[in-house]
Amino acid sequence: MNSRYIKASLGVVLVSLIAMTAHADDAMWGADDIRTVVQDYFVASGRALPPDAQIGPLDDRLKVAACATSPLVQPRSAYSSSLVVTCKAPVSWNFTVRIEGIEAPPTVTVPRAVSAGGPVKQWNVIVPRVALAAGTILTSDMLEERVTNQPPGGALMKGVSEAVGLRLVSALQPGNVLTTRNVARAPTVMKGETITLIAEGEGFSISATARAEEDGFEGDLISVRNVKSGVALSGRVAQSGTVIIR
Repeated sequence: MNSRYIKASLGVVLVSLIAMTAHADDAMWGADDIRTVVQDYFVASGRALPPDAQIGPLDDRLKVAACATSPLVQPRSAYSSSLVVTCKAPVSWNFTVRIEGIEAPPTVTVPRAVSAGGPVKQWNVIVPRVALAAGTILTSDMLEERVTNQPPGGALMKGVSEAVGLRLVSALQPGNVLTTRNVARAPTVMKGETITLIAEGEGFSISATARAEEDGFEGDLISVRNVKSGVALSGRVAQSGTVIIR
């Protein structure tokens, strides 16, 4: 075969490969792609979202680099309805989204033990199903109830539902008893969380997507940064997790 023809053919193939790679590297995701990731997460956990569930705040004009692997989805909410979606490569990004219109998963209930044949002392305790790091916001699917005859060594939680939404202040391994010493109330909005910023005035209301610059409980005045403009603002945390500027 003519060597000049072979070189020309190889050149065409090389240009094609470069073009394909460039196209792959330039692939972008929008708001609907992130919503799909969240929907798939719930399906995989056996909790398909209802048709009217709202996933946000996400601007439909959003464009981010497509994730090379499946993004990591982690629960992060005092109401078990807030998730962090994280991509590591080719470009690192993360979004915190809230799910509106979703019911909390049912809790596991274990009947309290009844002594038989003697005064055997037993306790109904809450334990993690998996290893949990300090700072984790507890959800019902992380926990289960058990009965033990070993003294728990601390004030017990009354049930799984009482623990949901609290933040761990120390790490726990599967089977370790959860007590009130291990938890603290989680803030309504957490640093780094994507929130809806609402500016209100006489006769008008404007909303925008922002990122919290610090933790805040309902009623706290916190600093947030407008995602689109990059401008830092201060607003008051509302019950729904929105931040209000008046």
